[in-house]
Amino acid sequence: METQALFSFRVTKPFVDETTQSAKLAGLSRSEYARRAIEEMNQRVMRERIAVLSKQLSAQSLAVNEALDGTTTDGLHA
Repeated sequence: METQALFSFRVTKPFVDETTQSAKLAGLSRSEYARRAIEEMNQRVMRERIAVLSKQLSAQSLAVNEALDGTTTDGLHA
């Protein structure tokens, strides 16, 4: 089992009320509701970061391929 730690932050009373109501509707404790919301956000941020890095890597790979494209026959004679 993972070691647990306390995570605390300040929010407005309306935010607490809305979150409490949403958690009840979802059949979850407020803590579980908040945990899941944070996990979903963390996953979304990671997916977005991977997409950006993938796009950058793809662009770099394309640039290298284009740079090498004209060199495939340099010095080669059939």
